[in-house]
This record gives sequence, structure tokens and C-alpha cells, in this order.
Amino acid sequence: MTAPPSRLADDPQHAQALQAALAAQNLRCAVAWTPETASTNADLLERVRSDNCALDPQLRVAGHQTAGRGRQGRPWLDGKRDGSLLCSLAWPFAPGTPIAGLSVAVGVWLAQNLHALGASGAQLKWPNDVLLQNRKLAGILVELADTAQARWAVIGIGLNLQTPPEWPEAVGLDACGLRTSRWDMLRLLAPAMLAGLPIYAQTGFSPWAEAWNRLHAWRGESVAVLDHGERHTAGLALGVDDQGCLLLQTPQGLRRVASGDVSLRRAADLRTTTPS
Repeated sequence: MTAPPSRLADDPQHAQALQAALAAQNLRCAVAWTPETASTNADLLERVRSDNCALDPQLRVAGHQTAGRGRQGRPWLDGKRDGSLLCSLAWPFAPGTPIAGLSVAVGVWLAQNLHALGASGAQLKWPNDVLLQNRKLAGILVELADTAQARWAVIGIGLNLQTPPEWPEAVGLDACGLRTSRWDMLRLLAPAMLAGLPIYAQTGFSPWAEAWNRLHAWRGESVAVLDHGERHTAGLALGVDDQGCLLLQTPQGLRRVASGDVSLRRAADLRTTTPS
């Protein structure tokens, strides 16, 4: 699929059209657009913690973030204002719902829809990255806000539509010949997420484990798990289990690693890269 990038002046109309399209599919979700904000995740976390927030899913899309962030407090940088999809979806689960594996499930939904768009080389790096040509195409950040009425999961997604030349470790969809807009992506991704989240609430991650393993970028490779930058354990990456935990074959046997505050690196890359 090829399409011209959206013009910022048209984005409010695109947001309204997306909300109407979701409603036509019986998917209830408020869609809001902002040209610039510090962080779409932070915006929605503040909103859902307010006393007057309705228990409805909310999607917030931004043209630019001045303080976007990834896991472990690291920044998420975006380039040109039409060069990225920057959005967050707030979803209300029942109070106390376990959320382990949610970011891993979101990775499956994102990668599958990238394939549908034409990016057939998109693969998954545990626990929260999408890779293309072995470079970072997208990242996912899930943050929680517990209120008396719900356990809110705020799911942040940053996706490079265009390759940012200033970040050699990153890649955009243009690298595989796709010239598309944030709204093209959201017309596929938003319904998939809104349909998948109620299933996740009932089953957890397990329905997507097989799909994740098919999309696994580093299957069978020697990797190291880092905890706040320090080596935690190492072994061969086998894939994920039904809870979204990484399965590592180590000299001591099979290990299960939960995402938490850990990062994953190829063992051979540790001397030349920093955790992400």
C-alpha cells in the first residue's frame, strides 16, 4: 500500500473519521488528536486517574512528543512531525486484572497489521519492540493506573513511518518501500487492539503465543538478559510461553524470564550497544 503522508491540518478530521469508523464496527472508543504534547501516555494516565473519567476506551494521537518515553524511563524520540505514529490507548480492565504479557500481545497485533500493510519483514524482539531489517521500527510501553472502578492499561506505541537519519539504530516503513500515514496504520491497528483486549481480559496472553513465536526475530540466537544494565542471565532464546515470558536455554537448564525491568541483547552486541 502506498499513500501520501497525512497533512497536520487534516489530522483532526482523520481522528473524527476513525472514531466514526470504529463505531460502525461496534467498537466504542473516543479518539483525540493533538499536534504536540509531552507524552500521550502521560496525558491518558492523568485523565483516567481523574474522578470524572468515563469507563470508555480512549485513543490519543499526537504529531510530536516533547517528552516521549520508553521502558525503564528511557526517552522515545520522534523525528519529522509526519514521520511517526505516536499514540496511546487507555483500556479499562476489571480491578485487579493481571496484566503480565500485555505488551507482548500488543506486539503481535502491531506486527500482524504491519504485515497486512505490506511490511512483511516486521519481526518481534521480546518484550516490547518491533524490528525491521534488524533495526528498531516500533516500541511499546504499557503503564497501569488503578482506580476504584478499573485497572487502566495505557498502551503507548511509537512507530517510525519514515527512517530517522539521526538514529542509525532505527528504521522506518519507508525502508521496505511503504509510504503511508499514521491514519492508514490506525485504521488497521485500532480495531485489532479493541477487538483483542476483551479476549485478553478473559484469557491472558496465551492465544497469541504461537503467533509471537512465528514472528520471533532472535529465535535460537545467543542472548543476554540485562537487569538495569547489568547481566542477569544468558542463553539461547527459544521463544515465549503462554504467559509471555521469555524462554531461555541456559547451561543450568530452561529459564523463564518475566519482562519487568529487564532488557534483552544479542550476546555479541553487548560491547557495542546500550540496553533498550
